[in-house]
Amino acid sequence: MEVIYSAAHAEFPDSEPLGGGKAVADYLIREWQNRQPFALRVLSPRGLRGVAAVLRTAEEGHGAERRFTEAPLHQMSELQYARFCREFERTVTARILEHASASCVVLSNDVSEGPDFRVLGEHGYRIVTIFHVDVVEYFTRFYLRGWLKPQTAARWLDQPWMPDVLRLVFEKQRECVRHSARIVVPSSPMKEMILRCYPWCEPGKIAVLPWGNVAEMGKWKDGRLEGWRNAGPGIENQTDRPLFQSSSLPVFQADEFVIMTLSRLSPEKGIERLLRALPLVRGKCRVLICGAPAYMKGRRYERKLRRMANGRVEFLGHVTGQRKAALLQRADLFVSPSLHESYGLAIAEAEAAGCRIISHNHYGASGTVVDCGDRRALADAINRMIAAGRTRKEPRPVSSSTAAEKLAELLVSLA
Repeated sequence: MEVIYSAAHAEFPDSEPLGGGKAVADYLIREWQNRQPFALRVLSPRGLRGVAAVLRTAEEGHGAERRFTEAPLHQMSELQYARFCREFERTVTARILEHASASCVVLSNDVSEGPDFRVLGEHGYRIVTIFHVDVVEYFTRFYLRGWLKPQTAARWLDQPWMPDVLRLVFEKQRECVRHSARIVVPSSPMKEMILRCYPWCEPGKIAVLPWGNVAEMGKWKDGRLEGWRNAGPGIENQTDRPLFQSSSLPVFQADEFVIMTLSRLSPEKGIERLLRALPLVRGKCRVLICGAPAYMKGRRYERKLRRMANGRVEFLGHVTGQRKAALLQRADLFVSPSLHESYGLAIAEAEAAGCRIISHNHYGASGTVVDCGDRRALADAINRMIAAGRTRKEPRPVSSSTAAEKLAELLVSLA
């Protein structure tokens, strides 16, 4: 059998902060190419006649007169990203219809960035869609400020006369749910939300599949990243470690209590909530914010965070691989104050490294769960961690190969 994997965020360099969708796509491609449970063909912007074939945004004009400019995905505005989604949708759908038999299984790595679900469904293709984000819930939470419940918005805002950027949210997700043979979500609450928005959807169509720990440089084992012998909790003595000598990692003191966040810098990550709580933190601590601005409103959000930080925290930018491993293994506390997380890949990596966790009550919540919007409650939780000293938890690796195997079994069953 053949699986056609439509993945708009796959196969980009790790230096681009494209989030969990990229991490999962690259991980699945890597696992399936090694294990070969089926013939796999990947359709990504990098593989479709070069980057310019899809990574272009129509600026003005119509038809042959349209002008196109290239822009990194994570720096696009809402309208630019919507145009990219439609361009990728058209390119991928045409490629599937031209070159893939309807006997294959089409796997889509996202909803708005997916192929034309209706067209492929009407041509008899079996589609499996991975929901990294419920875009209807995301839109109502962050753009409508919760004024409408997702199930209400799914009913009233799904109209053909809406601007295309809204049709990518409401119409595209409805068509995805209707024409996908299976939908894969990382948590049970996300499944329940989809069923509330689309009560006509059969519950058995939706499979809950947590991703585990998807580290781009390998798998965590016993608090270390396999293949890197120098990593470990006792990295305060840095002089004999080549990584620390050759990189821009901070110099740590043995008694420093290190608090770390790891995410793209965008409003839904709620990092400002941690910054608001810091004045109430009594113990001495060092705060590292790891991540780069990405997607809509990212640059503006980064400027806001830097103003709030006022020199009190360190911004380390986008970190990957061994540099990320070293930071996670040195951190005493990992904080996830996100307003919304579909799964929380960074939390899984922090747990695998042995970090203690404080998180908001989102889908990926773990460790000590507090209302991070209450700065006193968050500060109290941090104070308790500092008072307990520099103790680390037992590393709790979560197998990621199991997720790839289970998804492969689901795809094979459809064939």
